[in-house]
Amino acid sequence: MLYPDNAEEMVFEAEDIIKHDGMFGVTRPDWDAVKGHIPPRDVEQRFLNSPTDAMAIYQLRRDAPVELRFANLGSLAAPPDPANYEAIYTREVYPDDDTGRILENFYYIFNDERPGDFVGHSLSVSDIVALKQDGKVSYHYCDSMGFQELPAFQKPENYLKAAEMSMEDDYGMIDGIINNGPKQPTVADLEAQVKAGMSISLMDLAEAAHREKKKSVLEQLKSQPAQERPHKTAPKKSAEKEL
Repeated sequence: MLYPDNAEEMVFEAEDIIKHDGMFGVTRPDWDAVKGHIPPRDVEQRFLNSPTDAMAIYQLRRDAPVELRFANLGSLAAPPDPANYEAIYTREVYPDDDTGRILENFYYIFNDERPGDFVGHSLSVSDIVALKQDGKVSYHYCDSMGFQELPAFQKPENYLKAAEMSMEDDYGMIDGIINNGPKQPTVADLEAQVKAGMSISLMDLAEAAHREKKKSVLEQLKSQPAQERPHKTAPKKSAEKEL
């Protein structure tokens, strides 16, 4: 655990990690040994997945056009393009009905009292603050005077995705259909519970086996080559009818 006075302390208990409100560090050999196995942080995904009200800060990518940096909204030739931005920070937000107050408060925090884990530059003109309130996501451009909402900033497909993430029982069911219901256990899931000493419902096991058998049969049918239908020959016309 790292402290503002450059002191440090080795931590061994999870409780100490939770209680520490500062930064953490590792030795360089330890970092070199594990850094190749650490996936990149998907800040935007964590923001959209947040079960509570949250905020995210978007700043221009390094390869974004120079003329976009620190430009007020009125001077832009086109609306801000999501492709030029990346989410660099997210955190929870205390519920508040006054969106303007929330945004101005964050402007102060990320200029004068920046959190220790914030790696971007001070919140500035051309940055975008996203808010997730009651499951609804909105985007606000930091302008030369206050903030301007950007209704068209979010890609259309992400509106449904954000709505699903706020309503779905299982994030594995993000598929464009809201509220698929809870994830149904597989036979393997139930067998694992038994091995772990947990009790299961025989009805659940039977239903899982039936679902997987049905799925297996359907997959086999789909994998079979299409069969040609026999060519039907039209009956010959006859002048007489058979009795």
